[in-house]
Amino acid sequence: MSKSVRGCSPDIENLLRAYNLLVATRDDQRALIGVVSRQWLKSESEQYINIADLPDGVLRTVRGRQIVCDTLTPDFDANAEQLPFDSQLHQLKATGKAISSNCLAKLEPSIAADVLLGAMLMGVQKYGNRRRGSSTIDNNLIIAAMIRDTLGCTDRYSAVLPGNRTTVNLSVINALFGREICKHLVAIKKSYEQFLGAYLAGQCHKLKLSRAHANVIAAIEASQLRLVARAAGDEVLGNLDLAKQQELATYGIDCSGDFPERPYLSVYYHRTKAALGIHGVDYGALAEPLEHTLMMSVSDVLEDSRKKRRLVGRRGKAVQDVHNNLPLVELFNAADNYNSLGTIHLAALEMMQYLEKGRRKSAGTMIGHSLRIAAVAEQIFGPTLEPSVATVAILHDVVEDGSRPVAGYDQSLNKIKNRFGGPLAAMVSELTDAESSVAAAEKARATLECDGLILPQQQYNFDRFTEMTLQATATYEPYTLCGIVTKLIDTAISEEEGIRDPDVMNGWWKHSGVRIYWSCRLRGRVVRPLLVKLVREIEKHQNTCEVAGESVHAEAILPTDLPTDLPTDLIESLRRLVAYSIQSSDRYAVQNLAILADEYGLSCSGRSQLIAEFFDPGIDQKSFLDKSVSGLLEEANLQQRIDAGHVPSRCYVTLYSKDSDNNPEFDPSAFLEYRAAALQRQQLSRRLGLAEVSLTGVSYPVDEIISLYDLRKAA
Repeated sequence: MSKSVRGCSPDIENLLRAYNLLVATRDDQRALIGVVSRQWLKSESEQYINIADLPDGVLRTVRGRQIVCDTLTPDFDANAEQLPFDSQLHQLKATGKAISSNCLAKLEPSIAADVLLGAMLMGVQKYGNRRRGSSTIDNNLIIAAMIRDTLGCTDRYSAVLPGNRTTVNLSVINALFGREICKHLVAIKKSYEQFLGAYLAGQCHKLKLSRAHANVIAAIEASQLRLVARAAGDEVLGNLDLAKQQELATYGIDCSGDFPERPYLSVYYHRTKAALGIHGVDYGALAEPLEHTLMMSVSDVLEDSRKKRRLVGRRGKAVQDVHNNLPLVELFNAADNYNSLGTIHLAALEMMQYLEKGRRKSAGTMIGHSLRIAAVAEQIFGPTLEPSVATVAILHDVVEDGSRPVAGYDQSLNKIKNRFGGPLAAMVSELTDAESSVAAAEKARATLECDGLILPQQQYNFDRFTEMTLQATATYEPYTLCGIVTKLIDTAISEEEGIRDPDVMNGWWKHSGVRIYWSCRLRGRVVRPLLVKLVREIEKHQNTCEVAGESVHAEAILPTDLPTDLPTDLIESLRRLVAYSIQSSDRYAVQNLAILADEYGLSCSGRSQLIAEFFDPGIDQKSFLDKSVSGLLEEANLQQRIDAGHVPSRCYVTLYSKDSDNNPEFDPSAFLEYRAAALQRQQLSRRLGLAEVSLTGVSYPVDEIISLYDLRKAA
């Protein structure tokens, strides 16, 4: 790892903050239409769907045919277009197989265009002006272009309750990024209005803009066209269900006909063509890569709609060729620059390319989830965050969720290694789920038992990088500090999604059983050892400093020549990480208790009592079981809720086994283990003096979390 890099530069901090702002304001927006309803978001949330329930039209698309082919012949790479589709479809529907909804084509999140825009402009900056670089495209201009459409949007991370959230304006932008980016944003808005006016008047050839703004406008239009082209190739509009078609009708979008995307594809194509022709647009770094891929393919489709299938697929012109021909992808060496701004842009592009269909169990997208993790890392670590940690955070899910069995793509650890180099690939491999469900827990236990905190360069020595064998969640190696940081923040973001979107989750995830089981026995058995490990190392450092009477100055998280004693600034960042993780888990527990109380039909006072006694360290487990569980959570009340249809069966409730039969056994062990974990977090908090995460503190918004749950439930 490079010794010349020490922590995040202001440019990298701004990029990560921009990603966070995009997710906070635009993750519920989709290509072509913008903001969609909450019902739309719920219909997209990750779940398993029986293939027999899918409309034939969906399965006859390029993506659909590939799903059929991969499902029936997973060990044979056949040409889906040449197989007898009708007989295959009949055979497939008879099997009763289910697939992840993340295999299915969807309108992309609007923020995908902003990610692509950033990569395009970074390519012009580095390789424009005949590869000498373009000094007119500075990093602040790129950030302003990426966040230009956040103005007027609601920041959903600014408050728990929707009614308390702030609207993004120039004052908010100024507080986050400073005056220079504000000035760039206003100037871009003005130039874009001039472009639209000139386009409508057919006078783009007379438009006089700065070279910088000419390139920004061309990139804006091209990035939007790329999203529309993917929708056209996937035939998304023509295969939407009736509810979505009716919603789109309110936007004036007609989903009928053989090619409903055609009019929008035509508009975006001609507007992009006009933008690429503006005087000042860099030809080699922007216009040429687009003209020879995306523009050529869309032009062919507009002439002959039968060619629309050329737009998509693992090697379709709308995605594969466009991305691979961008200068940042073609020319930038991320392996030699893994701690750089360009590598973060490239990682976001990679993640967007492979996870564009991916949705979470919540209302969020996989794109938003990954960008949010990197952004929270910047919030916690600030200037002490090494850029490679942000890159790994962005890429952490791209292998397991971008692979052929899941998303229909060919993502792999070796592909990450070839694109980003051995060090980053090794760090990503730590966080890639193995086939074994206990591998991550075993790795976490190994981390707890090892001496000190291990840095990536200690774990993966340089001699192995060119010939290394990558293994997902290798249990024989502890997590590095980068892995610990990403795993804890990843868990907290998942909990945050559950808190905000309990109404969007489907099936088991609407109830206490699976949520508490995941939090306690799946993810919890990974997180708890990692938290204990960090607390031990922080205490060790504090004791050493007290004895020595001095502190160690920090440079960056994961520096190359870190001494045995961790820098004081890094220790403070790790304390913030522990506090953030504890607070998140406690908040998630509050909502899970509200769900459990709802399953038993408790009153508001009964729910408050359950929550208070759950977190009360003065009540031992036996008394809690006798008083709270048996006293408050009565079997007769649960049966009434089941009879009324509010709870499918007892096995959905955390106090019963997860058997699928009609008579699951009463089993409170997971719930009691969940409470023990909460009490352990209190102990860890006290050991580090983290009073701010106490449930009894006035700063902890327990009431808001419960109010949000009640609001979502009522809606």
